[in-house]
Amino acid sequence: MADRRGQIADTIRQRILSRLHLGTLRPGGRLPSTREIAEEFDVAPRTVMSAYRLLEAEGLVELRERSGIYVAPGESGDTAMLTQLAGWVVEVLLDGRAREIPPIGFPERVRRCLETLRLHAVCVAANADQTEQICYELQHDYGFETESLETARVVSPDAEAQRALRQADLLVSTALDSTKVQYAARRLGKPTITVALRRELLDDLTRQLAVGPLYLIGSDPRFRDAVRAVFAPTGHAGHLYVPIVGEDDLSAIPAGAPAYIMGRAHRLLGDNALAQRVTPIRRVFSRDMARELLTFIVRSNIAAMTAQAVERAP
Repeated sequence: MADRRGQIADTIRQRILSRLHLGTLRPGGRLPSTREIAEEFDVAPRTVMSAYRLLEAEGLVELRERSGIYVAPGESGDTAMLTQLAGWVVEVLLDGRAREIPPIGFPERVRRCLETLRLHAVCVAANADQTEQICYELQHDYGFETESLETARVVSPDAEAQRALRQADLLVSTALDSTKVQYAARRLGKPTITVALRRELLDDLTRQLAVGPLYLIGSDPRFRDAVRAVFAPTGHAGHLYVPIVGEDDLSAIPAGAPAYIMGRAHRLLGDNALAQRVTPIRRVFSRDMARELLTFIVRSNIAAMTAQAVERAP
């Protein structure tokens, strides 16, 4: 039961932090009841309550008798993350200590596992909104140098595309383009990773689509078809509107409607009233995809460190 409790607590924690970051949940906001979560995970309500107790101990949620469960008041997204970070850091350092890594030396070990190599990734999609989103996340969260290529240039590369593909350590593509990119990667002898979207982000957007219109603003007209393909299986695609900066009248978006915007579109929109109102989408990679990326990064860096040690050996 303890493992299941921890898994459920991890899921709820990630949902809360993601929704605080997106602005779809506020400090003091009410959270799903133990019965709702129990039905979702097919467990007893007492198991969910135990998971909520773990989050209460972290200071992330507040359990109010005969009232319900709420996000702790006054917790912004960043503050909430810092609150729950302390205990996690202690556990990581203790785990390292058990492996004979002193806490004071742990940061340097991690840095070498992430930064011995400067890895280069090529981001592949059929539209500029998705290529820029992939590149942004790879750069800002994982330290890759990146270049973007549209799918057609991977299938039939010109000289510049051939150079980029040759220099790449990794190819990262959307699911819609994965078959073509994997074929090119095999031909080049390059590893490839397919973007998997964060479950909590998809769940939030799908819930909003189920009850009414939702706007997802892009900058490339081809993005419209790509995002509709993602949400077609939900059965609520009729509620999805994908206006394009420079092509559609963005002032027609109702003031109270949920509206999200891709990073490239947000940059092109500039600093105006609409840009302040819509929610930018900054991170889309799922936990499983993050694990795949980190595994690639760490193994590549460890291989480089091993090679350096061999070269230095007498």
